[in-house]
Amino acid sequence: MAKVKITQKRNNSTEITFSGELTIFCAMEIYQEHLQTIILKPKVIIKLSSVSEIDTAGIQILLILFKEITKQNGEYEISSINDVVNDFVKLFNLESCFSPSIKNIEPPL
Repeated sequence: MAKVKITQKRNNSTEITFSGELTIFCAMEIYQEHLQTIILKPKVIIKLSSVSEIDTAGIQILLILFKEITKQNGEYEISSINDVVNDFVKLFNLESCFSPSIKNIEPPL
């Protein structure tokens, strides 16, 4: 089961922490409950170190988030990523979107 924690910080940033399984079994729920109507501050910090499993649906959710950040004229930074996520990122050659301290990169959707 995936968990998403969204925190609006006082320093004009939004922190989004993903944990648990980011898979097809919870992707629609994550999208509907958290991403469909999300309002973001100009800087978004994304934490992925607690993701225990990810599949292509999970990668899609993250790319949708990146696209929404760009759409809202924001910047994002991946402050933590683990081997589970990193292996999938490398498999799909998406390192340019998932490198730490990424700013205004248009995801390939």
